[in-house]
Amino acid sequence: MKFNIKIAFIVAAFTMSMLFIITVILLYKGHEHLMMLNITNSQEVIHHFDLALRETALWSIALLLIVIMISSLLIARILTKPIHEMNKFALSLVKGKRNLKINYTIDDQIGQLGQSLLKLDQTLTVYERRRKEMTQELAHEIRNPLASVKSYLSAFQDGILNPTTKNLQACTEEMDRLITLIGELDTLNDINHPTFKISKNDCNIAKLIEKAVTGVASELLEKEIHLKLEVDETIYAEVDELRINQVLHNIIKNAMYHVSKEGTIKITLFREETHFCILIYDNGVGMDLEIRNRIFEWNYRGKNAYEGRGIGMTITKKLVEAHGGEITVKSNLNEGTTFHIQIPFST
Repeated sequence: MKFNIKIAFIVAAFTMSMLFIITVILLYKGHEHLMMLNITNSQEVIHHFDLALRETALWSIALLLIVIMISSLLIARILTKPIHEMNKFALSLVKGKRNLKINYTIDDQIGQLGQSLLKLDQTLTVYERRRKEMTQELAHEIRNPLASVKSYLSAFQDGILNPTTKNLQACTEEMDRLITLIGELDTLNDINHPTFKISKNDCNIAKLIEKAVTGVASELLEKEIHLKLEVDETIYAEVDELRINQVLHNIIKNAMYHVSKEGTIKITLFREETHFCILIYDNGVGMDLEIRNRIFEWNYRGKNAYEGRGIGMTITKKLVEAHGGEITVKSNLNEGTTFHIQIPFST
């Protein structure tokens, strides 16, 4: 029985029982006094009827108090028992207990609350597992460059290696890797913070793309990657210049790691009715179905993923969504990849 129907049934039963008790007392007392009379005049009838009413009122009040006290305790127990169970469940969640059970299974408002608490329990269990996995993975990622630098320094100290330019460069690269990781973690923490906001300005999107390409120009030349730009230079939109540059940088770097020497990266910018679209295509190794479906997940790295930490694409997706936009990916293994970014001109 649903919770609201149960309450209505209890109130109706209580009211009917009170009416029944009062009616019975009134009839009994009225009959009792009338039977005591030798009806001779109306004054005696009125007097005894008045006595019957008074006694009825007194008996009714006394019985009502008793019934109300007993019924109130029973009703309170019936109504508050599932609420106490939900409260106990919630307190157990706060104390860190997981995989709990709820005995109240009736499909009413309280039952729906119970189902919501069970889902919360499951969600917290998943989040805690992911947090532990994330902590372990981050510890591993941070430990690797530190261990590498320490091994170099120990070798220098013991005289096994000489601090040549090449060896020092290797140490510098490991430190840069660690600094980049910490920077990405700071960015991810900022994005997930409730107060995170982007700072929008009216920008020329083509100029932003050219700026992002300039930032990786030396690496493109080193790998002899061909870059093609097909951009509409008349497109202006309200965006956060720094964050969009970060989005483009992450995707272009991702493409560079997938493209072989003398490969091709093509960036296209065009407008739609209320949005502008950026397509970033590369003819690299491509992705299989699993990688394509999980590319934006936190700390996910596919078998053929570049030497990253699985954070960059998560940041990219969150920054695009912060602009009210959407990012999708189309790819086939050994056929290349295309990232499709769609952002409204203003929000």
